[in-house]
Amino acid sequence: MDREIKAASEGGVDFFSLLWYYARPGSEHEAECRLLNRGLANYLASESKSSRRVQFMIEFCNSGPFNASEDQDWNRCVEVWTDAWKSPAALRVEDRIVFKIHDLSRFIAGNGGDVSRCLMQLTQLRSSVHSAGLGDMIIGGGLMSRSEVHQDHPAVKLFDFTATYMSIPDTVVGPTELPYKTLVAEARFAREFHSRDPIPWVPYLPVGWNPRPWTHPEAGADHRRFFTFPTKSEWVEELKALWSDFDRFPGLGLPLRDGSKQPAFTIYAWNEFGEGGILAPTRGIGAMKLEAIRSVFGPSHPVRNISRG
Repeated sequence: MDREIKAASEGGVDFFSLLWYYARPGSEHEAECRLLNRGLANYLASESKSSRRVQFMIEFCNSGPFNASEDQDWNRCVEVWTDAWKSPAALRVEDRIVFKIHDLSRFIAGNGGDVSRCLMQLTQLRSSVHSAGLGDMIIGGGLMSRSEVHQDHPAVKLFDFTATYMSIPDTVVGPTELPYKTLVAEARFAREFHSRDPIPWVPYLPVGWNPRPWTHPEAGADHRRFFTFPTKSEWVEELKALWSDFDRFPGLGLPLRDGSKQPAFTIYAWNEFGEGGILAPTRGIGAMKLEAIRSVFGPSHPVRNISRG
């Protein structure tokens, strides 16, 4: 973790969005979650050595068996998160802690479709954070790139922003690698599509999607979509296109109190080696992708000026 924080910092990365999972005590997934959640644990153990060069936010990965809709489960989550946010390395914008629920539809479904119950849980979370002396929060909900968010959408009532972890274009499934430009076209579409939403959209940028390590020969034909990894020129081009879209679409970014937006985006992904979303340095290409980020978004670039409080 020390090496990863150092590499990310030198490459111009401002924060990690750390996936965090919940399993009920005594459940079959409890041991698995201890491993899945080592990202947050290792980060917090590492922060004194890293001088908090790269901050962190928590993304509650509420998929499948890891949901926490029951009150006692939700309370356990809130306790863990609140304790983690006592770290001065927690990502803040205007002194507000940034947090995201991975899948807003599962969050609502896990509460029986009751939006008021969802709101109650989020209000409890905000209250816990405030009572701990940690101030206010900016809470986001995850949805896919083509999910329409209208004024009556539950997200508008529940969340301060929406975002996606990753969206894959609807292409033919097969063993042939498709062009990287096909993959990032979906991200470009999402930026314009969600720029008119009632609440802000935090854009994402895929650095790759090529999950061959997760494809088993005994399963027969490849069941996933594969894309080529970006060349340096392709990666730089997409970084620059993303930045220009912050000017074109003022609805992108994290919400500020005055109604404006803090330009911010996530990259899929730092170390999804199994799925082929790889920003971390590798033996194959070194730190090329990080070097490109720093060349486009240098230390004095406006998108880097996140107010951390």
